[in-house]
This record gives sequence, structure tokens and C-alpha cells, in this order.
Amino acid sequence: MARAEYQRRKDVRFVNPYTFVPISKRQAVERKTVESAFADRLHTGVLHCRLYVRTPLGIPDAGQVRPDPNVKEHKIYPFFTYMENERKIPVIPGSSLRGAIRSVFETATDSCFATLRDNTSLSKRVENTKAYKPGILKWEKEAWHLYQAERYLLAVDPGRNLAGNAGQQGRDDHYTKFEGLPAEAYVTIVQEGADGSRTARTQSGEELRFGDPVEFQPYTRGNARYVKRVRDKEYLIWSGVATDVSKRQDGAGGKDRSEKGVVYIGETFAKKKHGENVFVAKAEEKRIPAEQLEKAYRSLLETLNSYRDPAINRNRKTGHSGYQDFAHAKRETGIPLWYSIEDKKLCLASIGRTFYNTTLNELAGERKPCTNRQQLCEACALFGMAGEESLGSRIRITDAKAEEGYTIEEKTLKILGQPRYSYLPFYARMGSGASGGSGNSNSSKIPESYDDSNVEIAGRKFYWHDRKAATDSSRYEASERNQMNSTMELVMPGAQFVFDLYYDGITSRQLRKIMWCIHLGENEENGNLCYKIGHGKPLGLGSVKLVIEENVERIFEDGSYSWKREKPVEEDEKPVFKKSRELKKVMDYRGPDEKLPIMYPFICDEQGKELSETGRNEDARHVWYQENKKKRVGFHGFGRDSDDSVESLPDIMKKDQALHAYQKIQGQAFRNHDRGNGRRGDQGTGWNGNRNNGRK
Repeated sequence: MARAEYQRRKDVRFVNPYTFVPISKRQAVERKTVESAFADRLHTGVLHCRLYVRTPLGIPDAGQVRPDPNVKEHKIYPFFTYMENERKIPVIPGSSLRGAIRSVFETATDSCFATLRDNTSLSKRVENTKAYKPGILKWEKEAWHLYQAERYLLAVDPGRNLAGNAGQQGRDDHYTKFEGLPAEAYVTIVQEGADGSRTARTQSGEELRFGDPVEFQPYTRGNARYVKRVRDKEYLIWSGVATDVSKRQDGAGGKDRSEKGVVYIGETFAKKKHGENVFVAKAEEKRIPAEQLEKAYRSLLETLNSYRDPAINRNRKTGHSGYQDFAHAKRETGIPLWYSIEDKKLCLASIGRTFYNTTLNELAGERKPCTNRQQLCEACALFGMAGEESLGSRIRITDAKAEEGYTIEEKTLKILGQPRYSYLPFYARMGSGASGGSGNSNSSKIPESYDDSNVEIAGRKFYWHDRKAATDSSRYEASERNQMNSTMELVMPGAQFVFDLYYDGITSRQLRKIMWCIHLGENEENGNLCYKIGHGKPLGLGSVKLVIEENVERIFEDGSYSWKREKPVEEDEKPVFKKSRELKKVMDYRGPDEKLPIMYPFICDEQGKELSETGRNEDARHVWYQENKKKRVGFHGFGRDSDDSVESLPDIMKKDQALHAYQKIQGQAFRNHDRGNGRRGDQGTGWNGNRNNGRK
């Protein structure tokens, strides 16, 4: 079967669901002492608010989730409710509203990133075409030393005993047999429990752990010595196959042994493997300085912790044990791993996950969270902060309760994915005055790494509104239930919720600003400037309009309290914000372009039809991101773009927010289109596939 090729289609356009309000890590944040922030006449009272649902709203109650009895691993989430007067009432938790309103206030005033945790690291997955090399890391003479290594296949027989208990039969679906090897070459992978250590059991019954020193006979006949060609380069994958493998005793080898090595047992992944590995140490790798090697080792430990985190490592139930024998390898002859001279990093897999040297906190620059009362940004002064000296909030928001007249429908949603901060064309940019990077029509400079000089994060993330989701359920509804999506109860458009915002001891200027950040300068039901809250924002869900119906202020005069009630009116003196233009653009319910669909990047066919729902890996959305990062000269053809440079997200203030789909062109069809039309595009074969239809 011919391998798929791809080319950008300039006539198939769409808008990415999210964008960024830009920041500069070097631009100072205005900060004041707590005394100066409130050195004015102070106000206390309550804002009575109403929320109008514009597109279906999902607030899932995780505590009441239930499994689908007919679809394995599919979950059904009811809408969050209260019991009141013996009936359930849909409710939006006050914490959800508070988070959304604070986020808008932080953006408008260009305040700090209050929720950023200390030393937040950023990771990336190694690209297929930049796979790391095998090596062995040893602690010698009070320092780390890295050695180059040759890699030999430790062939696994998937049809032999599988579990820790001898005699249990079956097939190990993580492997496929490498045929044509001597019988003594095959081992069996054994794992004790879902989280237990994975070991290789030889035919003599010996258990080999990750990091065990072994001796073996190399087998290099036929295709046992495996060389793979990627584009115009050849890569040595295995120097041969390790046969008749056994542990070395006290570092001594037997008479007939010709090689000594270290066992490497990786983790499971979607694509079947032929086996594990034995690494044979060669010359010391001196191209990574000692101090950089120490830093790379610390980063490796962060990667290890992420693999062991059940919230991150979703494959734990399928046999991914989190390299349980890492410490064992460190104590023995060294840690078998993978490294890159270019990145100056270490990794636990050749195409695995590694961390950048630069943390998100460093990239935030001036917008690191406030930590004491003597230096408070506008948002922390009003909403409070935790740090060296905590400060209580002067804002309290109640839960929003639905009023009569709402309707709830159960819908199965399209697949959603986790943010992929490692995708730099979307999540990063080069600061002003920077040199280097890759240019295109959407961004003049795209960094290659978060470790580049003068790199900045793209900004604060917001989702575009898709008003068509109010009447067209195909924007968010999946055609069938499966283990990748979920079903939720949604409150449908037309529903109304009411809530209160209490303020205590704030200045007139702060009160005007918090009121503007609620209604966004349009304090009317049919206003165009709306919030996005709840689940499914990338699918068009959660567009709501907030209005203030009444401001009730507590007045203290002549020794007694009274209440002053008034309906908010448009003031001549409007509050001044640093980012109001950007906010008005992204919070406009009419969306960036009514002619273009708002959707995640996708692969299309000749007719421009999206292919991501076929279930085939070559049609999955992640392929778009891989193709977009390639720098190549495309062929010229009808409806296709000859400029195949990297696309980044357009600046939020640009009128044209369009990106372009990639078309899949299979085998001969590609050659027919290409004939006589210039040079063939860069094909880019990957070493292994990611079957996840993930979204960035």
C-alpha cells in the first residue's frame, strides 16, 4: 500500500478554536502596596447579575458520572445541580464564574499569571526525524559520564508465557514476532500487576531487569542488522540481535561470550514492537559538557516523574509501568537511555518526552504571580493572592442558579484533547528585535525551542465564539459513542441563570473596572460581547452573556447604614484598560469570520472533506501539526499552496484568522498531480506512528 503524502490546500480554510492575547515578558506590570491600592473612598455592596445562555452550556458534575452500559470506557456526565424544594436545579458553581471573571480582569489590566505554580516545566515529544541515540549514563568519579552505545534487539516472543505466574498462556499484544531468528534469541516480557516492574524472562527462566548487566552472542545474519532509510539518510537501528542472553556475575564474562551490555526495557505504546534492547557501551560522549549533562539528568528525573503520574500517564492500565527499575539501573552498571547532541538532553525513549531547560515561570517574566502585599498587581489587589504574605479577596461570587424555562438535552460530544504547549508555532513567538525563527504570513518569527534566546509565550489563551453552535448541533455532536469521547447533559440556548457578586472595601476605580469586566461595556441581553465558560469551549459550547441588573451599595452616613440601589448606566468616564481592544475582538459573539468553520486543524480529501473521523492514523488531526512543521518546497497544483512554510496562529488583531487544511494524496494520485509541476515535496517518513487523534 502506498504511503500517504500531504500538501497544503490554500482553498480549504478554517479558524483555529483558540487564540492568544499577547503579552511581553519584559514589559513591567504595574504593582502597588496594599495601602496605596486602597487609598481612596471605599465601597461595599452587591451586584445582582444575570447570565443568558447563547450556545449549549455544559457544566459536568464529575461526582455523578456514570459509565455507558453499552460502550466500553464511555462516560456520561449529568449537568451540575442542586436539590432545592425537592427538585434539581441546574447550577453554575461560583468558582467557575469567579475564575472566568478574574481571567478577563487579569487580561484587561495586564496583571500577573496568578495561577502559575512555581517551577512549572515545559516538555516536548521528540520528533520522529530527530530520534535520540542510544547511550549509557554512569556515575563515576563524583560526576555523570555519558557513553555512546550500540543497540542490539532483545527479541520478544509474544506467544509464550505472559504473566509472573509460570504456565499462564496467551499472546502479548504489545509485540509482534521478528521471524527468522534462532530459538535461543527469544525472551518473554513479564509484568507483575499493572504497576509492577517489566522484566524479560529468558528460556532458562532467568529474569532480566532494566539496567541489568548481561553477556550475549550477537546474531547479525540476514536482516538482523537493521538499517532504516528516512528521506535521504540511513539510520542504524540494530547492530544485530542479542541471543543466548544471561546476567553477568560480578562484571565477569564467560569464555564464549563476545559482547557485554546493559538491558533496556522500554514501555508499551500503540505500535507493536519486535522486542526490547541490549545496549553495548562504546566511547565516552564528550560533546555534552559536564554541567550541561548534570542539568540534563535533572530534566530526565522530571520526565520520569511525569511518566509515573497517573493523571498524565494514561497508558498505565495497558502496561506502562513508569520505568520502575530506573533506580536499579542507576545502582548497577549505568542507566540505558537516549540522548541528543543537538538538544543536549537525555530521554527515556528514542522518540519520547523530554523537558526544556527554560521553565514557564521564566517565560512569564514580569508576570510571575504576586507573592507579597508590597507589590500587588491590579488583579491580586482585588481578588487576593497566596504567597509570602497572603491577601484575602475583596470579591465573592455566588453560585448561579437556573430560572424556570430552561431545557436540558443529552449530547455525545466530539473528541477533545489536552493543550500541547510543545507545539511552538501556536504557543510561542519570538520577542521584538529577535533574530532567527521561521517566517510566514501569520508570524514573522517562530522559535525552534523554548530555550531559544528572546522566546516568549504567545500570551493568554481565549476561545473564539461560534454562534452557529446555537442552532447546529453538528458543530459539537459526535456521530457515535466511543472510549475517546463523552456524553454530557447540556443546558440549551435561551436559559437564564442569576448570581450575585459581593464587593467589600474597593475603590470607585476598581468598582467601575469590575463592572466593565462583567458586561464588557454592553450591559444588555442582546450585547455581542460574551464570555465562554464550562466544558467544550473549542466545540462552540459555553457562550454566555453577563449583565448587571442592579448595583446595591451599602452606605454609612450619620452613624447608620442604608442601601443605595441603582441600575448601572453607561458612564461618560469609561475605565481605561491596556488590553480592551484584544478582549473585545475575541469575546465578540459574532466570531472572527462567519464564512469559515471554527475547528481544530485537519486532514482533508480531494474535495476538501475532513477525514479525522475515519479512525485511520494517516487521517488523524495530529498529522496536520506534523506536516505544518515541515519546511519543504511544495508542488504546484490547482487549489494547493506552493508556499509550504510553517503556519502559526494569526495575531489576534488581524482581520484574516484563517489557517489551511492539508490534503492527503495517496500513491499514484500524488505522482499524477506532481508530474510536470516542479519538484516533489518532502515526504517525511516517521519511525513510528502516534495513533492518538490528539488535538493541540
